[in-house]
Parts: sequence; C-alpha cells; structure tokens
Amino acid sequence: MANRRGMKWLIPLLALVALLPQRASAETTLGPAITTLPITLSKAGVVYHFTKNLVYDSAVGTAIDIAGSDIVIDMNGYALINTTGSNNTANGIVCNSFNRVSVKNGSVVGFLNGVALTSEGAQVENLLVTNNFRTGIIVIGNNANIVNNRVNATGGSVNSAFDSFAAGISLTGTYCNISDNEVHSTYTADITGRFGNGIRLNGCSNIVVSNNHVLDVEPIAPTEATTTGIATVSSDNLIILNNVVASTQVGFDLSGGASGSYGDNITSTVATGYFTSGSGMTSVGNNN
Repeated sequence: MANRRGMKWLIPLLALVALLPQRASAETTLGPAITTLPITLSKAGVVYHFTKNLVYDSAVGTAIDIAGSDIVIDMNGYALINTTGSNNTANGIVCNSFNRVSVKNGSVVGFLNGVALTSEGAQVENLLVTNNFRTGIIVIGNNANIVNNRVNATGGSVNSAFDSFAAGISLTGTYCNISDNEVHSTYTADITGRFGNGIRLNGCSNIVVSNNHVLDVEPIAPTEATTTGIATVSSDNLIILNNVVASTQVGFDLSGGASGSYGDNITSTVATGYFTSGSGMTSVGNNN
C-alpha cells in the first residue's frame, strides 16, 4: 500500500506530524518490581516492572493505579489478568490526571477497561490487550502516542451500567498519534442505540491515525447495534491514512470530523465503506 501513496498525500501528513510536540523526556531509573495487587505507583521518574504474571482476583476496583507523573510500567512480556468474568467493573491499569506516563511490553486481560489513562503525554505501546469487556485502551489527554498494540476481543460486558458500547481503542485529545495497531473482534450487545467501534476519536483535534488494521467489529448477533471500524465524534483536523477496515457495518464514519483528510484506506466486507454525511473532511484519493 505504501507504494500507492503519492507525494501530495505525504505532504499534509508530514506537515501535521511536524506540529506534534515531542514527548518530554524525564530522567527515569529502574524502580521496584510489581509483585502484588492492587498497587498504587507514585514515585516520579521510576520504571516499575513485572517479573511474573499477576492475577487480580477482584471484580471491582483497580489493579494498578498510577498516581504520579513521569512513571513507566514495563511489563517485560508478562501479563496482568482478571479472572472474575464479564460482570466485573474492575480496571486494569489506570492513571487519573498525572502526566507523561508510559505502559508497554505486556498483556492486559479480562477487565472492564484494560488500560485507562487520563494523562498528558501518555505512551501506550507494544501491548496485547485482550478479552476486556468495555474498552481495551482508552486515553484522555493531549500529546498521546498509541502505537504497535494488538487489541483483541473487546466487549461483552453483562453489567447494564457499562454495556452501552465497546471500543478497542478510544481517544480524546489533541496532537496525538494512533498508528500501527491491530484491533480485532470488537463487539457489543445487539440492542438499538448501542455501538461498537474499533478505533474511536471523540473530541479530538490534530490527530494522525495511520497504518492500523481494524477487523471484525460486530454486534454479538446482528444487526440492531451500530458497528464501525474507525469512528469520529466532534473532532477536527484529522489525518486518517493507510488504514485497513474489514468485516463491520461501516468502515469509516467520518460524519463527526469537521476538517482533515483521509486517503489510501481500504475496506472489505462492509455495508458502507465511508459515511461522510455532514463531514468537512476531504478525500485525498485511493480510498476503496
């Protein structure tokens, strides 16, 4: 697909990328291993790390609470797992209003929300986020980077307070990047008014969404709920480039995009490839 992209598509992307502030560097040192749950991490400038798989055996609360800025969680290839089932309201890794946090290199399994960060400058990378019941990864904050993650089997909450939608990756913020992610099998209850999104941009501005694969966004049993591969809600100045969406009702819902460009995107096995009613976005070509 990269060979199909002409320079005229690349220029606006590079212009927007140039505007993205670089992640602020912070001195970090190897911190303690995370060996018990639940745990609160609060020491700034520390890399907390896993040395084994960890099981959180409660259906409520938070397994890992990030309560400081400039904190890194390196899971070292291990997993954080909740085994209490689809009625749980527990969260895996949470940050509430601390800046420049990073979560990477591991698996988060079986929570209501796998990774939920309210953070400026958040980094989420190289994770397998699977079998979570509402959202796999949700980030609220500016200058976020969500890259190289695999988000599988999101949805299926049976808790009525939380089953109105499911989203593999959800973002609210400005000057952010969502790239090179695999989002597979996002599903929601088949009830009118409910929806499932592979990638959801909700209240975003100056965002790059590129090189993502979004496959199989479906109601549990079609077709009352609405399902979309990549959806925009109240967002503007978006670059949506070189993504693949397959097996969903709507490939790209751009109706919530007030401005921006989309190009070199591919859809397959969708009822509607591009829903653009009310959109201010411009196709720069090569969208099928």
